Amino acid sequence: MQSFKIKFLPQNLEVFVPAGTSVVEAADLARVDIEPTPCGRRGTCGKCLILCHDYSGIPTIVEKEKIIAAKLDQGWRLACQTLIVQDMVIEVPGQSAGKLIKALLSRPKSVIEIQPTIIKHFLKVPPPTMTDQRADWDRVAELLLDPQQELDLTLLRKLPELMRKNNFEITVVTYRGKVISVEAGDTTTVGYGCAIDIGTTTVICSLHDLFNGQEITAASAFNPQRTYGADVLSRIDFSLTGNNLKKLQNLIIDQVNVLIEEVISQAGINRSDIYLLSVVGNTTMQHLFLGLPSRYIATPPFVGTLYTGLSFDSTDLGIKINDRGKVAFLPNVAGYVGADIVAGVLATGAYKYDAPCVLIDVGTNAEIVLAAQGSLYACSAAAGPAFEGANICYGMRAETGAIDRVWLEDGKLHYHVIGEVPALGLCGSGLVDVIAELLSIGIIDFSGRLLTREEAIPIVGDTLAESLRENDDGDEFVIVENSEFQKVSLTQRDIRQVQLAKGAILAGIRIMIKEMGIKIEDIELFNLAGSFGNVLNKKNAQVVGLIPATISLSKVEYAGNSAHVGAQINLLRADTEEIVNSVVKNIKYIELSDRSDFTEEFTNAMFFGECEG
Repeated sequence: MQSFKIKFLPQNLEVFVPAGTSVVEAADLARVDIEPTPCGRRGTCGKCLILCHDYSGIPTIVEKEKIIAAKLDQGWRLACQTLIVQDMVIEVPGQSAGKLIKALLSRPKSVIEIQPTIIKHFLKVPPPTMTDQRADWDRVAELLLDPQQELDLTLLRKLPELMRKNNFEITVVTYRGKVISVEAGDTTTVGYGCAIDIGTTTVICSLHDLFNGQEITAASAFNPQRTYGADVLSRIDFSLTGNNLKKLQNLIIDQVNVLIEEVISQAGINRSDIYLLSVVGNTTMQHLFLGLPSRYIATPPFVGTLYTGLSFDSTDLGIKINDRGKVAFLPNVAGYVGADIVAGVLATGAYKYDAPCVLIDVGTNAEIVLAAQGSLYACSAAAGPAFEGANICYGMRAETGAIDRVWLEDGKLHYHVIGEVPALGLCGSGLVDVIAELLSIGIIDFSGRLLTREEAIPIVGDTLAESLRENDDGDEFVIVENSEFQKVSLTQRDIRQVQLAKGAILAGIRIMIKEMGIKIEDIELFNLAGSFGNVLNKKNAQVVGLIPATISLSKVEYAGNSAHVGAQINLLRADTEEIVNSVVKNIKYIELSDRSDFTEEFTNAMFFGECEG
């Protein structure tokens, strides 16, 4: 079969692929990051825009629907729709030469008191004699405080030669009291582990000394599964066909291994020195990491295969650390309340609070926990991927080219672009800002309707009203217009997407408040977690309705990437297993879709400026 050379810009990465391969599949092979497709590569979202240089291929029907004629003539196409039938040079917009925007890496608010899960015992084993003919393992077990009765055969098979070649001086390595390895000589000063946060969009890996807790270095990357769907439902749907579940698992395993390679290279340590990974993620992400079927998470009654927090051998998962290493997972609560929010409860100490507190991690599914006096309620609000840039006309992730802040000054709208380059789109924080500013001056009314230019002129004057336009898809407010074919705007449909998201979140909070028998005013702490939550302007988030209007902003705190911090705590403290199991046991999960009062609460919460009940 004929193959063609594809060159991706600006990374200058080249790959050879068979004729008929789609551009997005070629990008996968070249490890080139392309805007994730919320539609699961069906072409219906129009997000995976690429610029094909010197390309005259006929656009598909879908591309003609999603891309204006002038841009089609310039060579713009959709990566999931364009099939390769010639050598091509393809430019992927919104990327700096192979460099990703680093995900938010949070530090714990206080120093983690170390209680190692990995312990090393240096032993000088008495050699056997004619008068002491005990078995080799019996000699070792006698020196251990808690000898193991269950042992791995591979370990036992190498024990006799290992001891005799090293003058009977060995180090026994245990994980939560169980022997996992025996090493030559004294290796008690060396031991590392990684805390891994597998987000729907971003993967974070930090390297720690297991014996003093020091963070050595960290690395992050986009989750490579995103090209098969921006949200968990799209990925579950993709996983149902053929060998796609294995494909998704391999993608995330490979990415974790790449990040591990990056941190050990930076730290100058050996791969065999890493004994433990602590992994958190939402329920679907953990299922895909383990290669577990997740189809039933997507349909009522939304049940996963595994919720219990377990540990697995690194070799069984293909994780490239010490051959005897362990990969530990925090437990999930339900299909849409995962280990990431459990890690957040652990990181913030919410399970210990007496006064009512809220922890909310805003993502595709906004996971919310309400805690007070030992009682915990949790729910998942189907916020949709709007705050991650998906389903927004000019939406994109928080990377180079994204408008991340918007503000009014001297009667004009100002904005900031990540990377100080021409604006390409609008990320979640910028989306919240622009809606809040337009609400504050009346260009958007309480129902979420975008005023027409004629309606706005008497309210805001000609300058701002000039940005209001009508197009084939409805009304829009143009934020920036770089050229005839390059603009970034907020559309009426975008506003509705945000209303749906914030309505679901606020309805979830109200229902949990009702269940606990308190009022919103009783909340003493409102924690915003996650990479999106921690870049939000608190005032604008409240104007839009992500934060209830009756909560004082002085009570709103940024919790950082609490999922990653929780993974760090689980890595470094042996007692977290008991704590999180107790937390999960005590959490009362509320399935919002099964509530008779959800529709009413959701409808009321969709309006802007509505009184909080």
